[in-house]
Amino acid sequence: MRDPALPVYVVDTHALFWYRRDPSRLSPAADAVFRLADGGGAVIIVPAIVVAELFYLTQKLGRAMSTAAIISDIHHSREFAFSPLGQAQLEALERVEGVSEMHDRLIAAEALVHHAPIVSKDNVLRGNPMVDVIW
Repeated sequence: MRDPALPVYVVDTHALFWYRRDPSRLSPAADAVFRLADGGGAVIIVPAIVVAELFYLTQKLGRAMSTAAIISDIHHSREFAFSPLGQAQLEALERVEGVSEMHDRLIAAEALVHHAPIVSKDNVLRGNPMVDVIW
């Protein structure tokens, strides 16, 4: 169970992928969030849609990770918490304006549900006034 006193962040697919595979691609601010969480000072929420996108991304690169392995890694980590797609996220979709791509919209909805900034390089999310984005 996560400590409710810790700051919470939501991660998008590429930021999580780069953290795991090529941290040099992270911005200093994004890297600082991951380091904070790795040290036990924050929790990073991984939305279900990010797990699905990671599966497809790794499959496309010829190094497919199973969704079960991705979720297991999240559950066994200190810094991450898995968030299944549920009613709260679906209801928050209606509040996300200016994000037409469904995957990004679900990530933004996750951020609204958790009142948390998103760690993302995505320009559409970064330019959206509905969510706070760290990059």
